[in-house]
Amino acid sequence: MKADVLKILKEVGRDDIFTETRYQTLRDVMKIGIKKDEWLKMYLSLDPLNRAQWIADHMIKYVDLNKI
Repeated sequence: MKADVLKILKEVGRDDIFTETRYQTLRDVMKIGIKKDEWLKMYLSLDPLNRAQWIADHMIKYVDLNKI
């Protein structure tokens, strides 16, 4: 999944924001979200690329907001 996230970030020209720490943080947040939200669990389980896209989207969002 890490390679897919990096590929998605490269496609949008934001691969410079990828770090192992950010990836691990968002992966942990995603795991918590899956446990708490049934809709998110269903969405992320439909296609393996949905998880990578979710992490990439949130990484961009939170870096832009200076949250991570």
